[in-house]
Amino acid sequence: MSIGDIVGSVNPHQGLSEILEELHRDGPVNESALEALSYYKVFHPEEFFFYEERVLSALGLFYKNQEPSNLYSLLMSEFGVRHKEDYGVVLTPVQASMRRAIDDSRFVSISAPTSAGKSYSIRDYIAGIRGNAVVVVPTRALIAEYVKLMRRRFYNDKNVMILSHVDDVFKNRSPRKIFILTPERARELFLDSFGVDVDFFFFDEAQVSDEGRRGIHFDVLVRRVERKFPNAKLFFAHPFIENPEAQFRKHRFPEEDGFSKSYRQAAVGKIFVHKHSQNKKYYYFSPHVSNGHHIQNCVDFRGRFEDFALDGEKAVLVYVSKRSIYNGKFLDGFARYVDKLQDINDAEAVSIIDKISSMIGADNNEHQSRMVFLMRKGVVIHHGSIPLEARLLVEDFITKRFAKLCFATSTLAQGVNMPFDIVWLESMRFLGGDKRFQTLAFKNLIGRAGRLSNSNSFDYGYIYTKSAKLFIDKISSEVSLSDESILDQEFSEDDDEAELVYAINNNEFDDDKNLPLSKLGRLSSDEVVQACQDILERVYREETIKASLSGAENKGHRDSVNDSFLTIYEASLGRELKQLEFSIFMEGMGIFLHVIQGRSFKEIVALRYNWISRKDSNHLGFPRFSPPAHVLPNIALDEPYSLFSDEDDAGKVGYDRVVYDTYDYIDKVITFSLVDVFVAAFKVYKEHLGDPTADKMIELLRYGTNNSMHTLLLRYGFPAENLSEISEYVQFVNEYDIIFKDNVRDAPAYIYDLVEWYLP
Repeated sequence: MSIGDIVGSVNPHQGLSEILEELHRDGPVNESALEALSYYKVFHPEEFFFYEERVLSALGLFYKNQEPSNLYSLLMSEFGVRHKEDYGVVLTPVQASMRRAIDDSRFVSISAPTSAGKSYSIRDYIAGIRGNAVVVVPTRALIAEYVKLMRRRFYNDKNVMILSHVDDVFKNRSPRKIFILTPERARELFLDSFGVDVDFFFFDEAQVSDEGRRGIHFDVLVRRVERKFPNAKLFFAHPFIENPEAQFRKHRFPEEDGFSKSYRQAAVGKIFVHKHSQNKKYYYFSPHVSNGHHIQNCVDFRGRFEDFALDGEKAVLVYVSKRSIYNGKFLDGFARYVDKLQDINDAEAVSIIDKISSMIGADNNEHQSRMVFLMRKGVVIHHGSIPLEARLLVEDFITKRFAKLCFATSTLAQGVNMPFDIVWLESMRFLGGDKRFQTLAFKNLIGRAGRLSNSNSFDYGYIYTKSAKLFIDKISSEVSLSDESILDQEFSEDDDEAELVYAINNNEFDDDKNLPLSKLGRLSSDEVVQACQDILERVYREETIKASLSGAENKGHRDSVNDSFLTIYEASLGRELKQLEFSIFMEGMGIFLHVIQGRSFKEIVALRYNWISRKDSNHLGFPRFSPPAHVLPNIALDEPYSLFSDEDDAGKVGYDRVVYDTYDYIDKVITFSLVDVFVAAFKVYKEHLGDPTADKMIELLRYGTNNSMHTLLLRYGFPAENLSEISEYVQFVNEYDIIFKDNVRDAPAYIYDLVEWYLP
């Protein structure tokens, strides 16, 4: 049935009856059926309302309607009742199928649309088991999302501890632990000091296994999990993958112990609108029919889509490139609308904005932040280089419906559950990886339109594009995973990852130090041992690290520390760094030294901004050279280029861009690329010389502080920004217990909320 037939139908009941029959017979596996339902709901609301309850039942969304008012819904609800009897909660058929698979199989690999509810199923399964569990997600932003969801699920259950890092604390209470980790953080599961068993691993967004360097680290983790936890159940979840069973073949899992399925069932409708490139008119179109973009197959959209979308009543996600955010062109075409917006005066919204402003240093009049300025108008920016704590506040701002408009890159598509009525594709370019993963990013993004709600109604969303033909090409593309793990492919000897792959495949990997034995051999050299000793002597020569390294008089000590760390890192690689690699390394080490001296994030940003923009010379001349952050090592990073190479005026250096780059240095360069190597080097050093000072440096590298109270609070899961305030209420803390003073009940509400779970 075409869009025109639906819009102009004189007998909507017949069409709705036919769709309901199809849903009952086949299930919601045909996206065009949900598209048709969306059009019926928009153009024939009264007739649709008559069928809506039955539609929800046919979709299997039993939790939306637990008090059916018609015979069909009552009969269908028995499936939901059975699921509740079996699992204690009302599940959709897809969710119930996943639960049965986990119960019956050791290995499960599934693919499902973004709104299928797989995360809910997993949370519910974890709630029902007795052992510890690990959830592996690709980004730190998703860690925060899952921690929030898990804490909501286990609210007031003091026998379950949710941790975003690997640790064994609170041994006196001995709660069951749920770890939410990235593959990098999950490395610490294999430390000799970690003696906790794990019964269940959930690998979300597991398609990362095919993504180059990230895929290597993902597959390394899976192989190590299988060796150390041979009795644990492993569950792999992917969106829009045709062959989820590929995970079994990648890792040689016995298929008789596994369950795999690609679920087609959808639960949310989509309406598609495009702007014709020649006549500039707007049309409804369908990507599910042949030549759906041709005018004869479209239906006129009355009025301008901009006026419909940007009416202030809808949540709109505009997909733009990161480059356009950096150069400011993302606002092109939206400036007229944005300029008319008044500043937000809601107290809660203003409080969120002020927190972000203070966090990044934009509360200083000399630091002009476009991100904060736009937020005050209800316009938000979201991408992976916004500092994580600020990004979480941005997402909270969106979830609470303060955002009128959200300009975002594809980072937002990776599992973050926020409601958008409209996804506006200002750009159709998706970068990174091969064509398969660009297609996945595209499908993930459009899945954010019309997120599934708990309301007793059929949910749908709008998607807008300026290129309907390209849109149809992308949405009709299928994506399959390789049956071969990246670990089993040929690597050039010049590839920096070849050593890791060889070590994993040949069981020549040290689990405690988290490095190949060959790399550890190079870190055992006299030169590296001497470099470690030099670092310790200089960092800890005074009472505080700041006294040891701060100020012009200590420049020689800082330079020597940097040179010694460089010696360690180049020894670990077995080669010298290329020119741009070297520049990135030295910039990262400069930021690292600021961190260990106790400087806050916004202080570090201000120092870099003042230097790059030549504040000392009144912002005159060219911006100073500063290489943009990149993951190390990368042998292709040879010719140097600057973060602001496109600017010819230091006065035009954008403050936000320095904020983003500084966060990338801390996240990608220091935390992801350097810390593991440095920790291993000081472990080797201690084995050689027995110097206990090495433990202080390892603690500093892991936690950014040698304050024992703060370190323990971090290990217990408290946020870094609240450590000083929480410390005032701590009576006693060690690995076995944490005891708070009686006056903690008089603490500010946000502090008490953080500590309440830890109280007896």
